[in-house]
Formats: sequence, C-alpha cells, structure tokens
Amino acid sequence: MKDEERKPTPPSHWEQEFLEQSDAHITAPKVRYRCPKCESLLVLKEGANGSFWGCEAYPVCNYTANNEMGKPVRAKRYLCPACQSPLRKKTFKDNVFWGCSSYPDCKVTVEDDNGVPSSTKKYPCRVCGHYLVRKK
Repeated sequence: MKDEERKPTPPSHWEQEFLEQSDAHITAPKVRYRCPKCESLLVLKEGANGSFWGCEAYPVCNYTANNEMGKPVRAKRYLCPACQSPLRKKTFKDNVFWGCSSYPDCKVTVEDDNGVPSSTKKYPCRVCGHYLVRKK
C-alpha cells in the first residue's frame, strides 16, 4: 500500500475526549538518553560545578557527560602526542598548560590555546625529546 492510499486513522474515543478538554495541551514528549556503557538511563544531576548527566546505575557504572542545552555531551578528550594517554589541563601560578596524565612516567606538556591544547608548532627538548612549553 502506498502512502497516498493510506488514510489517517481517526482518533480513538479516549484521544478525542482528551483533545476536546479545554485545559488540555500537548507538549513534546520527554526525551530519554541511554548510557553508552551499560544502556541504563542517563539522569540530570546537580554537582558542585553545576548540572551534569550521570548514569542511573551509579556506582556500578560511572559514566558522566556534560550538560549542554539540556543534552548530554561527552567532554572532548585530547591525547598526549608521545604516549596517547589523556592530557589534563593544569595551572601553575599564572601559567595554564596541558600535561600528560601518565606523569611522572611521561613528562610531555603542551601550551594552552584558549582552553584547548595548542596545535601550533611544537619544539622538542634537546635533552629528553619532550615538547617545550612557553612560560610567562
């Protein structure tokens, strides 16, 4: 059967009764997000740094995501150019930089470029080969 030939089905008795009520209003359905790790539901939670999405199965599953305009968005991860471990944003005095999470095994540091690791030309150290960071 083609789409043109299909006729819309009339609303059932209870649907018609609901639509005829004077105080009835129809809104968008509630959207539910699933945890990519364990398929449980994600729940909007309040934390010390604001709202975030966390797995309903916590502490069994520890998945979290940032809350951006009411939707869960996983934070962007940046990897160390030497060992592929995640980079962490660090602050020392007035200097902001990105350091390898495998420190002290890996001592790679990368300059900060407005909240992201700098992708500009990197200068390796002549002694150890790790990248240099500009300090103020």
